[in-house]
Amino acid sequence: MIDKDSAYSDARYHYQRGSSISLVNGVVAGKTSWVSEGYLVRSFNNGLLTVFSSNEPKVDRLIIKSKSWEAGFKPVTPVNKNVIVPQAKPMSDVSIEEKVKMLQEIDSLVRSEKLNSKLIRFNISLLEFIERRAFHNSEGTFSYIERPGLWLRYSMVLENNGETISMWSDELGALGGLELLDKWNIHAELMEKVRSLDNILINGKSPPTGKMDVVVSSLIAGIIAHESTGHPFEADRVLGREAAQAGKSYLGYLAAGKFASEAVNVSDDPTIPGSLGFYLIDDEGVEARKKRLIVNGRVNELLQSRFTAYKMSAEPNGSMRSMDYQSEPLIRMSNTFFEPSNMKLDELIRDVRSGIFLKSYMEWNIDDIRWGQRYVGLEAYEIRNGEVGNPVKYPVLESSTGEIYSSIDAVDDDLRFYAGMCGKGEPSQAVPVWMGGPNMRIRNIRVKKLGE
Repeated sequence: MIDKDSAYSDARYHYQRGSSISLVNGVVAGKTSWVSEGYLVRSFNNGLLTVFSSNEPKVDRLIIKSKSWEAGFKPVTPVNKNVIVPQAKPMSDVSIEEKVKMLQEIDSLVRSEKLNSKLIRFNISLLEFIERRAFHNSEGTFSYIERPGLWLRYSMVLENNGETISMWSDELGALGGLELLDKWNIHAELMEKVRSLDNILINGKSPPTGKMDVVVSSLIAGIIAHESTGHPFEADRVLGREAAQAGKSYLGYLAAGKFASEAVNVSDDPTIPGSLGFYLIDDEGVEARKKRLIVNGRVNELLQSRFTAYKMSAEPNGSMRSMDYQSEPLIRMSNTFFEPSNMKLDELIRDVRSGIFLKSYMEWNIDDIRWGQRYVGLEAYEIRNGEVGNPVKYPVLESSTGEIYSSIDAVDDDLRFYAGMCGKGEPSQAVPVWMGGPNMRIRNIRVKKLGE
């Protein structure tokens, strides 16, 4: 299937299978399953990139050719790697009936919790998947990866005297087998969530407003890293390939490489074992490695493909991924995060005289160049004289990437990751990722009330 007459060609076989079980208020609401299998072939020669995909075992010839956005490509040294992610408790060893029972036990536990408000809706779903990719290119690279994994997703709605509060989460996801459910400590996770929502609904007060210090959790740090570093550091976006689809990058407007404080270090690393973004060879046959995007507040490198590296006189760094066999590989994030330090959370909080600890969000927004951003807090607490105090309802952190990044003066040592799906492209592709970071302190940033 490799085109030996082209300057470069590659072929990828891509198999995916998944199933899910969903419960609403303890009752099974759905069971689904799906399979996707096929291959994609690319060939580049004389300024043309040919892309063809099919789920048929054989085709006579490639029939799609068009003008290429790519001007040339960077060759790399061929590599050979085979990886099978292990399952300590294989998903296939447990029946659907047993999985339903497990979810119902979790539902029963959550519902048995004594609350001051009323839990009126609790949804929970278990999604399991397995993915196999085999890759070969004209340079001689061969790779194979098998990635089994799980997601646990849940949502809840609480009500008190006509007022409601709700949350939805898909933050629990990783590669492996059913042993992940024990590792995640689901029962403790859900009990902590439902109690915190109950506390906010019953005891939450209006937040303080104006300029103040804000400590954001690793969850908030993760979405900031993903949205305002990861996306604008995709080289194809910087070069304008996504301009009509999802916008541009603020990097095209910066006068200098430094726009953040010395405390800001952001990386993207696909080699983290067990992560949703894990791989060792990307979908262009380039060996994966950790990319340090921001180092001590300065732009260090971008996420590159062979073709963007050629245009920018850089080196490809293993950042190309595709959603399925029908989708072309694009520059994608894997596991994007703020790097931790050696401080502790209580040290971050101890030095705050008046501020807010923003622990989770109910919504976020960011503009087309990834500069203006907004986070509406869900679980949040007032900080007074170095101590975390009463819950506050829905503070809004609205600022620019530059102001937030330049105002981060300290981060702690508690690096945590959260699952997510990253969207990009036209047609849209969604790929699994991790995002995360430590807890971070942002000095003298504006906080508003929801609705202001």
